[in-house]
Amino acid sequence: MEVTQTVSFLDYTLEEAGRLWHNDHKVKSIRKAEKFSQFADYSTRSIADYKPRHIHKFLDYLTEECGLTNNTANHYCAMIIKVFKQAYKNQDIDRVPDFTWKRVDDTHRMTYFDSEQVDEIVKYFRTGKKNTWMADFVLIAANTGMRLGEIRSITPNNVYQDNKGDWNAQLLDTKNGDDRIVYLNDKARYALLNLNNQPDNYYKSWRFYSTWDGMRDKLLGGDENYVFHSLRHTFATRMANEVRLNSFVIAKMMGHRTLKTTEKYVKLMPEQAKKACDAI
Repeated sequence: MEVTQTVSFLDYTLEEAGRLWHNDHKVKSIRKAEKFSQFADYSTRSIADYKPRHIHKFLDYLTEECGLTNNTANHYCAMIIKVFKQAYKNQDIDRVPDFTWKRVDDTHRMTYFDSEQVDEIVKYFRTGKKNTWMADFVLIAANTGMRLGEIRSITPNNVYQDNKGDWNAQLLDTKNGDDRIVYLNDKARYALLNLNNQPDNYYKSWRFYSTWDGMRDKLLGGDENYVFHSLRHTFATRMANEVRLNSFVIAKMMGHRTLKTTEKYVKLMPEQAKKACDAI
């Protein structure tokens, strides 16, 4: 890397991308960096020449002109801060811009599905012939806690039966950079078989999200809190409330490096709170 006085944000991002992100997350982060660099004069501005106001102007552009939500704009914040922190760690800049993220309404947050809702969603997608593949994506996510990108990364080569007869999927180079073995219960295993152990062959971004949005409008009143990633929250919440696993085990199963991250995924089910109170 040349002296940072002559290196743009995008060039630095491309240079360091392999150390910052992996797989689909890397691709998406680079796209965000490209959009950031297309704003104003940021394609030629040195990475060492950014102040908080430069990032604030870009974030306002995303929400006021591009129509993105504050939450989506904050996804760009996560990419931006990671690149600046890496440059500081590499001693290529002497400070990280201390910018302010967009305020997110706490009432608009990720939620989870109960078991009846999952069954209802699967039934909805099984009805008819066009979207049965989507039911299998739902079953895999709800029964393994895998991210969408992790599900898409599965191929016949990393689905295997161990010496105890259990079926597993080996995830390589996940979002946090670690490999992970994911146990497949019968629902997850047969859902994968329906997708020929290669879910990505059935995935097209526009079709995936339009199909999900149609279900959400039909079954969930169009509530945008319910996204596909809610199924990952569902898995963690059910492991904690119904199976009574501790946070350390759940973190390992989900591929979290810190318990703080796991805590964000686990919600208290009302029925479990009721049982606990009734017990005393």
